[in-house]
Amino acid sequence: MKQTVMRIIGLITIKNLKNKIDSLPLAEIKKTSSPYTSNDKKCNSMRKYLILLIVLIINDCTFAQTHDTIKFVNVMGLMKVPIQINGIEHYFIFDTGAECTVIREDEGDKLDKTNSTTDTLNDSFDKVTIQTKYFVKSFKIGCSNLNNQSLVAFPNSSFFNCLGIEGVLGVDIIKQFDWLIDFENQYLIKIDTSSSNKDISDYFALNFYENGFRPRIKLRIGDKIIDLLFDSGSNTNQLDSGSFQTIKKDIKRSYNQISSASGATTFDKQTKESCFLINTQPFNNDSNKYTAEFNSISVGENKIGNTYWGQNKIFLSWTKNKLLFKPINIQNKKTFGITFKVKNDTVIVNSIVYTEQILNLGLHIGDKIKTINGRIFKDNCELLKYQLHNKENNLTIELLNGKQITLNKESIY
Repeated sequence: MKQTVMRIIGLITIKNLKNKIDSLPLAEIKKTSSPYTSNDKKCNSMRKYLILLIVLIINDCTFAQTHDTIKFVNVMGLMKVPIQINGIEHYFIFDTGAECTVIREDEGDKLDKTNSTTDTLNDSFDKVTIQTKYFVKSFKIGCSNLNNQSLVAFPNSSFFNCLGIEGVLGVDIIKQFDWLIDFENQYLIKIDTSSSNKDISDYFALNFYENGFRPRIKLRIGDKIIDLLFDSGSNTNQLDSGSFQTIKKDIKRSYNQISSASGATTFDKQTKESCFLINTQPFNNDSNKYTAEFNSISVGENKIGNTYWGQNKIFLSWTKNKLLFKPINIQNKKTFGITFKVKNDTVIVNSIVYTEQILNLGLHIGDKIKTINGRIFKDNCELLKYQLHNKENNLTIELLNGKQITLNKESIY
């Protein structure tokens, strides 16, 4: 409907402009034309070119209203997208696991408090806080401008601050549009819900449904159907202890691990888990199997995060109740199996996947590190960014006791 209205407006505008051009005296047109235009025939040609140009511009604007490409930055497996609040650019995470759109407290403090109230906020570890809820005059995502949009403030997070993440784009906004997500080329295409999209005819449909503001997927693993949250605000796939026990016999390969997770209001919560590979059947056709990495968890719920999709494409539509997947690229994850953090001015081992390499080297959680690839780190944010952007295939660490260890990136698939 919106697209049709835009085209009607475009045609009316073209007609009005054409009438204005036609009503101009030829002498007036000649004044604004090239000095080489010296007769009525050339003036008429100019009219046609002007009208054609206007048609092309309006058609382009109409298309932008329905198909809107937004480049995102992959930050630790999360999609960091540009938005504007009252004309000022910010960067939010595209998060289907968040029921509402939120903004960091320090950024919220810059907004107009006269148009605000309070609301409760639950983070991914079920920590509840009472927060300020703002209503902003203009919230722009791509070419779409949302008026009087609500934003709930969340406590400042050193994790988000370090990565330049100022908020989270939640389901309250995401569900207003259709989305084509290309993980390989790192872009979102925001599509008006009234538009048809022929580019998804060769995608496969998942068993997708909505429970309130919670998008869900039913996934077959072995002979079990597992219900999971579709969470683009997570970079991992997770199964709770109950679901993990029911599919253990179908695991292809597994590793023990100790990981450190972060939520909007919780940072650095460590849990003992298993990291495992398993065949999943995301589609109704039993012949389509898709190998993915999951973590067992003791805190939280079953979820599918961005790592499940690999370097592939998905199409999401709340209004059409569809989640479509186009698996082309095979996942081949390589990792050192270890991360670090700064604690009391000393670098320590923060998380470990106990691969054969790690076990042979005898590394443990809490081991104190003097240097990483010859560098000394005293700041947690600096260290986090180094780990994110380090493209080397070897990692040499020197422990405080002088022992040197070299790790190689290895495939866990």
